[in-house]
Amino acid sequence: MLNREEILSKILLKQETLHIEEWEGDVIVSEMSGAMRDNWEQAIREKDTSGRLISPRAKLIIFTVVDEAGNRLFKDDDLEAIGKLSSASLEKICVVAMRLNGLGVDEINKEKKS
Repeated sequence: MLNREEILSKILLKQETLHIEEWEGDVIVSEMSGAMRDNWEQAIREKDTSGRLISPRAKLIIFTVVDEAGNRLFKDDDLEAIGKLSSASLEKICVVAMRLNGLGVDEINKEKKS
């Protein structure tokens, strides 16, 4: 049986390097920590004045694309700029981010409705 110290020492997050042909380079997509997942779940609930969700794909990218040290590459303020990028490129990243984080369409829709 694992003890407290053994469990708390397991901070390794799954990562995958993904080549984005349209950008002519690679990005690292990461699994979110528990705290990061909580923050992402709060962020995707934000709606505009008409009740529509605000950039759920871009928010997933902000929370899951990291640098070599595992730090978020994008800031919350990058939301609008990310939204202007090619949807095909963003979709490639989102597919990997969803897989690494155990997110399926059902889970994302559940979070959106919450």
